[in-house]
Formats: sequence, C-alpha cells, structure tokens
Amino acid sequence: MSKTDDAPGLPSSHDMAMRSQLSLLVAAFLSMGCGDDARTSSWTYGSVEAGADRSGDHDLDQQQDDALDASSSDAVADVTKDGVTSDIEEPPPYDGPTLYPTGRTHSPLTPFVADRLRDVVAKNPTHHKDRFLKIGDSITVSPSFLYCFADAKVDLGEYAELQDTLEAFASNKVEGKNSFARTSTAAMGGKTASWAMSGKPSPVESEMEVMQAAAAVVMFGTNDIGWFADDHVKTLRWYSAAMFDLVDKLMGAGVVPILSTIPPRDDNPSHDDWVSLFNGVIRGMAQGRQVPLVDYHRELMPLSSHGLSGDGVHPNAMSGNACVLTDTGLAYGYNVRNAITLQALDRIRRSVFDSETAPDEAVELGGQGTITAPFVITDTVFADVRSTLQATNHGLDVYDCSAANESGPEFVYRLEVQETKRLRAVVLTRGDVDVDLHLLGQSVGTSGCLARGDTLVEQQLAKGTYHLVVDTFVRDGQALAGEYLLAVELR
Repeated sequence: MSKTDDAPGLPSSHDMAMRSQLSLLVAAFLSMGCGDDARTSSWTYGSVEAGADRSGDHDLDQQQDDALDASSSDAVADVTKDGVTSDIEEPPPYDGPTLYPTGRTHSPLTPFVADRLRDVVAKNPTHHKDRFLKIGDSITVSPSFLYCFADAKVDLGEYAELQDTLEAFASNKVEGKNSFARTSTAAMGGKTASWAMSGKPSPVESEMEVMQAAAAVVMFGTNDIGWFADDHVKTLRWYSAAMFDLVDKLMGAGVVPILSTIPPRDDNPSHDDWVSLFNGVIRGMAQGRQVPLVDYHRELMPLSSHGLSGDGVHPNAMSGNACVLTDTGLAYGYNVRNAITLQALDRIRRSVFDSETAPDEAVELGGQGTITAPFVITDTVFADVRSTLQATNHGLDVYDCSAANESGPEFVYRLEVQETKRLRAVVLTRGDVDVDLHLLGQSVGTSGCLARGDTLVEQQLAKGTYHLVVDTFVRDGQALAGEYLLAVELR
C-alpha cells in the first residue's frame, strides 16, 4: 500500500473531508438568522426570500467557500507510513436535516428534528401541549376519526404504551370537549387545502384562535387531486402552494403540523395514478420543514380493499368502534388511522413537549448538488426542498432541448436506474420563483438534454445513469431564484 492509500478498516480521507464539509455548511446555514415565516427561519434557506434583493449572494457564496476551504485543510490529520495515522478519529454520527425515506410509517424523529420542533413550539409558549387541531376534509371530519378516543370504548390492544398520551390529550377540554371529540371548524367534507386557507379569518386561523393548541393533525389531497379534472399538473401547482402556505402558517404561529399521506383513489384510475406523486409532494413538504409525516397510504395498501369503503374513497371502520386497535380492528382503514395518529401524537409529546430522547437516527442525503458531486436519488419516491438562492452552480445556461435562458443557479441530482422504469418528476414553486426541470443522461452539460419541463418531466428510462437539473430561469437579466419542491417517482 502506498502512502496515498487509505488504511483498510478506517474512514477514507475523502469521506472525512466530505463529512466535515457538510457539518460546516449546516452550521453556516443555522447561523444565518431566523424569522417568523417558516420559509425564512428554515435551516435550509437562510434569510433570503424569493424575489428579494440578491446583493448578499456573494456573502453566502463566500461563507460556503470558506467552509469548504477550512474542511480541506483541517478535516484530515497528517498521514504517516502506509497512509495510517495514529490520531484519526471516527467522524461523529450525522445529525443534520434528515431525509424522510419510504418504507416506514413515521418519519424519522431525530435530535435535530426534535430541536427544530421545540423551536416552533417556543414561538408561542402559551399554546397548550395537551391539545391538537384537526385540519382536513371528510376523512378527518368523520365521526370514525379520533372521536371514539373520547369515550370509554377504547381498546388499545398491543398499543398500551399509548395510554398516557391518550389520557393527556383527553384531559384538556375547550367548550366542553377535548381535542378528540371536538368538531373542528378547519375540517369539512368535500374541502381542499385552498379552502382551509381562504377567507379572513380562514378556517385554520379560526380554529387556531379557539384551540390555542401546540400541534395539528393535517390531511388534504383526496378532493384536491381531481379539482382540475385530469389536469394533474395544474392541480399539483395549486395544491402544493396552498398546502405549503398552510404548513408555514401553522409553524409561524407555534403549531407543530403532523402531515399525512392520502389514501388510494380506487374510485378513479386516472386520479389514483397520481396519488403516489401527490404523496411524494406531501413527503417533500414534511421533509423540507422537518415536521412529522405519517404514511397512511403505506398502512392501507396491504388491507383488504385497501381499507376503503364501497365508494373506493373513504376508509372503512370496524362496526361500532373505530378505536379498537387489536388485530381484528386494524383490518379497517379508520382503525389504522386512529392508531398511527395516536402514535404520532405520542412521539411528539414524548420527544418534543416532554423532551425525552428522540428515538431515531438521521438519514443523510448523499452529494452536494453540484455538477461534480450531485445529490443522490436512492428511492423510488424521492423528494427534496431547497432554494436555488443557495446553489453554487451557475455553469449550465442554455440546454439543447430549449432556447430558454437558464443562466441562474442550479442544483444537480443523480439517478441510477437498474432496470427499465417510467420517470415522473415535478418541480413546484410559489410566488415569482421560476425554476425548470431538465433530464440529462450520464454526462452533465447543456448538450444531451433528454427532456425539459416548466413543472413536469415524464420519460421512459432504460438501465443507466441519469441526472435531473433544477435550473433557474432568467428574465430581463433577473434570475428568478428561490424555494422549490422536487418530487420524483420511478415505477
């Protein structure tokens, strides 16, 4: 082994440098200041909003460059004979923002996430930690959802550890009813996320004012998904903007939102074909704000008829009691939602409100989003939220699949396809932000562009390496950079 080789069984110098770079960058982002808006107080985006003066961009770039320079010079100890050094230490476990991978019902509740949620709650310390809001459509307003936890017919089955949480939220009443039994003004049949945020005050604002709760259970999407018939791209733009506004409103007011994926739409094959991507968008919102996500869709899929009633839309319930959480009860859709919602409330009560140790480890996103080190997509449903205001790449300007001026900053993602798959990817923004999505092959450059979309890219992919680039459109010399949500589905 030469002196430049890494010792077997030890972390490579490259790995240590990359970990140090990431730690320094996260620290730099955390130090950029906080505001009341969830977009500006986020660990991801710093204090620059979409459409704001970008005169400070150079300072941000310089902070990042300084962090990278420091990591390259300080991260690795001096190397001695055969590349082995006596004072190399294992890098600390990663504890930054976490990915929300598929394959689990509850998103990771890590120390980083718990600290962030405590910061949210601290915005309004008078809020009651034993109350929660119910926000949603008919699947939330239904008497089969949570109401039965307010009476004596509960059978927790193997979930006896949830008893303390059940009692805690049952004990605090507003207008004579606790959070389980309350009929929420922010939950109504046939409604959408846009409805919840409309009016002065909006239904969400009215319910927040009455309840003064520190948490909210939120699920919209079942009605939204067909709002513009089969124009699902238009629907996604409309839905995501309203949902993000809702989430940011709650967080800005000191309320922890618990988001949920939506059930299948077995009544309508066209709508159901888009449920997975809608759920990817919901996952992205939760991950982007590092708030809890409950994957209700995942829990329904193995059940008979997907746990849905005869209309193929609404969950079914065990006859007489949706709060029986035994094996028999958990064959029904509402019983399952009641169980996993109570679990989600239990997780934040313990690890956020009561400051117990967070139970989960962080899942790190690989890469840096650059041309030479793209972010790595490792899941068949992937989501990411960030701002091109903080991208360091400016090298891809005009692609050969479009004449549009994309000379603003961009982020790059790499995708390894092991067998033929259908790609469906969307990039969603709010306000004046204008970023576009480009599908490239193995090489990253302005030539060889396979597809481009303002919002949507769909393409059949053979086995191979591909790249997605989220690039900023420039109009009249102004780069319309800002926050975006990328959701990717492979099927």
